[in-house]
Amino acid sequence: MEDVLTKNRGHRDRGRGKEERGPEKDRRKRRSERVTRSDSEDRRRSDRERNKRSVSGEDEEEERDRRRAKEKERRHRERAKESDDDDLKRRRKELGEDDNGEKKENITREEDKRRRRLHEWQELKRRKQEAETERKMTDSESGGDGDEDDEVIDPLDAFMNSMVLPEVEKLSNSSSPPLGMNDGILDSKKSGDQPKKGFNKALGRIIQGEDSDSDYSEPNKDDDPSLEEDDEEFMKRVKKTKAEKLSLIDHSKIEYEPFRKNFYIQVKDISRMTEEEVNAYRKELELKFHGKDVPRPVKSWHQTGLTNRILDTMKKLNYEKPMPIQAQALPIIMSGRDCIGVAKTGSGKTLGFVLPMLRHIKDQPPVEAGEGPIGLVMAPTRELVQQINSDIKKFAKALGIRSVPVYGGSGVAQQISDLKRGTEIIVCTPGRMIDILCTNSGKITNLQRVTFLVMDEADRMFDMGFEPQITRVIQNIRPDRQTVLFSATFPRQIETLARKVLNKPVEMQAGGRSVVNKDITQLVEIRLESERYSRLVELVEEWYEKGKILVFVQSQEKCDALCNDLNIEGYRCQSLHGGKDQIYRESAISEFKSSVCNLLIATSVAARGLDVKELELVVNFEAPNHYEDYVHRVGRTGRAGRKGCAVTFISEDDAKYAPDLVTALELSEQPVPDDLKAIADGFKAKVKQGIEKAHGTGYGGCGFKFNEEEDEVKKAAKRAQAKEYGFEEEDKSDSEDENDVVRKVGGDILQHKLAKIQAEAMPEHYEAELEINDLPQNARWKVTQRETLGQISEWAGAAITTRGQFYTQGRIPLPGERKLYLFIEGPTETSVKAAKAELKRFLTDIITNQALSLRGGPQPGRYSVL
Repeated sequence: MEDVLTKNRGHRDRGRGKEERGPEKDRRKRRSERVTRSDSEDRRRSDRERNKRSVSGEDEEEERDRRRAKEKERRHRERAKESDDDDLKRRRKELGEDDNGEKKENITREEDKRRRRLHEWQELKRRKQEAETERKMTDSESGGDGDEDDEVIDPLDAFMNSMVLPEVEKLSNSSSPPLGMNDGILDSKKSGDQPKKGFNKALGRIIQGEDSDSDYSEPNKDDDPSLEEDDEEFMKRVKKTKAEKLSLIDHSKIEYEPFRKNFYIQVKDISRMTEEEVNAYRKELELKFHGKDVPRPVKSWHQTGLTNRILDTMKKLNYEKPMPIQAQALPIIMSGRDCIGVAKTGSGKTLGFVLPMLRHIKDQPPVEAGEGPIGLVMAPTRELVQQINSDIKKFAKALGIRSVPVYGGSGVAQQISDLKRGTEIIVCTPGRMIDILCTNSGKITNLQRVTFLVMDEADRMFDMGFEPQITRVIQNIRPDRQTVLFSATFPRQIETLARKVLNKPVEMQAGGRSVVNKDITQLVEIRLESERYSRLVELVEEWYEKGKILVFVQSQEKCDALCNDLNIEGYRCQSLHGGKDQIYRESAISEFKSSVCNLLIATSVAARGLDVKELELVVNFEAPNHYEDYVHRVGRTGRAGRKGCAVTFISEDDAKYAPDLVTALELSEQPVPDDLKAIADGFKAKVKQGIEKAHGTGYGGCGFKFNEEEDEVKKAAKRAQAKEYGFEEEDKSDSEDENDVVRKVGGDILQHKLAKIQAEAMPEHYEAELEINDLPQNARWKVTQRETLGQISEWAGAAITTRGQFYTQGRIPLPGERKLYLFIEGPTETSVKAAKAELKRFLTDIITNQALSLRGGPQPGRYSVL
């Protein structure tokens, strides 16, 4: 049995061996085939490489043959050239020419110099032509074509005839063979004679045909003509401000069309009133006035003398009866009188001058394309311009009257287009209006038809430094115009200045001077800086569903930070300040008015002219820095008879603002908190002791003030007038003031002599002065920066310091004092002259760039939205 099993096992092993040996044979067969294929591929590859080597050898041999042929040809040309040069030298020698070619090199150098000069002239003119073409394209896109007379003479043709052709003729008449223009330019570039960047000569100073090696290299400081320029000529050239760019009009040479001013006829109901009844009615309206033959106030719209269309529109807008300022202002303005209106915020001042202006315009012939407006309204801020224009638009469509807002920060092309088509009313800021009047030589619009002039927020315009612009605009308006001034505040020093532009005005006040509306509940809370945010969140939670909330802060950074924090809290809000682009400012106001968001964080830029319905709460997160600003901030609520609330945060660190808050609460008959009264009294006591200094009213920075000399003249005039009327009482204080002036002048003279003696004892040096007091503010600021003065001092080798004191226009320096100027001193006359010339160039560039900059699109602000 065991043998059988062993035999069977052997058969199975042999069968398994056959099965395993079969695949092994297949693997060996495949391996041998792969080896055979690889050997054949190697043989084919080696054959191809041998073929390539044989072909490359033939190519190399052909390449060597070509190089030999080229070398032979080159040698042949060189031998021919040498023979030609020898022949040329022999001919020149026979003709008596100089072998060194020095004369030819001089002529070639002069030609290259002229070509470079001509090329730079062409480049300069080309840039000017491009700017002019761009301006014309902007004008054509924004409002049609200009006059055909302006295109008769092509500026490029005039330039070619006057500048380029004479130079070409000079080059063509040259004794040496002229090189091509392009060749000359290329040679000059290769030789490195291009003008260097930096302190180069002005192109306008290059004289045609001048032979000077310094024209296109590093300039010689002694040869600069600008060094010898007179300071008076320089000041005349750069001192021209924006207001001075608007040329004056000689009204005596213009024959103006007569127009009608008086549209008011007193109705019988008003005429039947006795003087006692009129005075009682004015007292009821809290009206005060100064002037002669002042019309009586009206009680209804039908008594004003307005047209039926205006009355129908007012009925649709639900204007029931005139407000106090309107009841007195409408009869005065409708009768053709100049007017000064002072009323609290939200009292209807805008409608008080808009309605008479519409009646005034409808009485005159319609405005055609190319003519100027009939009514001109000037305001200090863009937001106020937009608000006034919005109020005018409510009536303009029904009356067929057009109104165009003109202000900075927005596209000027659309404004120019609207003005060219003609408009009856322009609402503008003074600066942009002057830009429009100066653009295109005054062909966009003019002021010849203006017969009704309005200045809203006039005090703020004068205080913001707009007086020169306003004065220049008014000087270009016909003298027999009707002028109206309106504002919520009117400080005395501004009032005197404003009367210069009025003719026997009537001054009226409604509700007293600078008083908060009694419909506004004013609350003042003593809060530390760290406690204010949590309290603000509580107020927002309480008032957010009731209506709109406006929060005022002092700085732009605080405005954005507070807005971000409230957005994180879940309250949708917008921020508004002067650092934002105009498009974002308009968007923020639009969303706030349209209930997209009920919360707005703003600086004082929104304190004037912002009229928003349903504005229930105003929060002064940081106390305003003067009383008038507080009146305007709080006046954003409680408008047109509605109720409102205002909350102001203050701490002991803001004690200098406490007296203004106490005054505001007392004048508006609001309760004054005891802790606020204590802070105000403590600050007043410190002021009396000299520990603290009272802050200004906010209107003393730019307003006109008498200096001591002018004060003496005024007092002398008063004494002469008193003597004329028999009052010869002597003012002892005058003599004391005179003694003080004498002592001051004597001390200044002594100091001047001591300084002169010390200067004479010092080693010899050179010095010069450059007055910058009357230059534009931007130029003064940039030229007095430390970096600017340091760079110029290092370049010229002279020290430059800022001296003197800035005096506003019209102010005269006191004896011994100087206007703002730059003092230049150095060891050599050359260094001082060079520093002064570079300062002049720097100032000229700044003023020129500022004047030529085209503000056609939105102006970049301090912040941008990412």
